[in-house]
Amino acid sequence: MKKKVVLIIVLIIIVVGAIGTYIFLQNNETKNTELENKMATASREYFEKYVSANDSVNVYKITLQDLEDANKKGEEYDLKGLEKCDKNKTFANVTINYKDGTAKKTQVELKC
Repeated sequence: MKKKVVLIIVLIIIVVGAIGTYIFLQNNETKNTELENKMATASREYFEKYVSANDSVNVYKITLQDLEDANKKGEEYDLKGLEKCDKNKTFANVTINYKDGTAKKTQVELKC
């Protein structure tokens, strides 16, 4: 009888632990997606204001440091939540559309 009670308690602890881990990972993934979206939006805007599309490069790397420097000069990029990220290793690669010189695609790499 005692073995069954102990077994049930152990199973309950395992199930609760698994559910807790799943919820934690889902919340963490959602937070990363939000931060990636902020970085992508700010990088596209930065690209359109500060980068010449006449260069022969088809991908531009815009670091978090670039965006923070632009904010110090008067821009208002929303970088909340990115404070703990590495300033030079957190970046966005912005691919340009050669037809009109605008940002076509953004790939974000977070190092937080």
